Amino acid sequence: MDETDQKIIDLLSRDGRMANNEMAKQLGVSEGTVRNRIKKLTDAGRLRVAGLIDPDTVADKQLMFLGIKIAVSRDLCKKAEEIMRLTEVKSVCLTTGRYDLIAELWLDAKYGLINFLSGSLAKIEGIAATESFLVMKSYRKWL
Repeated sequence: MDETDQKIIDLLSRDGRMANNEMAKQLGVSEGTVRNRIKKLTDAGRLRVAGLIDPDTVADKQLMFLGIKIAVSRDLCKKAEEIMRLTEVKSVCLTTGRYDLIAELWLDAKYGLINFLSGSLAKIEGIAATESFLVMKSYRKWL
């Protein structure tokens, strides 16, 4: 990625609906250049343009993070991939520190966490411990 690619990504991160011709004007390049760069970035899997919501505006859903300890270290990547396949999971990160993995969850507000822990996640073997973190308020967070 060069400086032009980064500037296109920066513009799209502020306004994912910005027209290619508007980006071209701001960057001093042709509309075709912007269109080709976006296509190349998306084809390479480096960019994805998507509609996002502010999680604080959805009354019946709750954003949570789950710290996860894996029983056997050699299974970290395998377990991360298994957890990522669960529908309630938005992302999974391998981390240093107290937890091997941190999962970002988008759950039903009332019983979502207990249903996730005792249902979906319980089916995955090799999880030694978890700790949940309820997001009370988020800033600049979009899902």
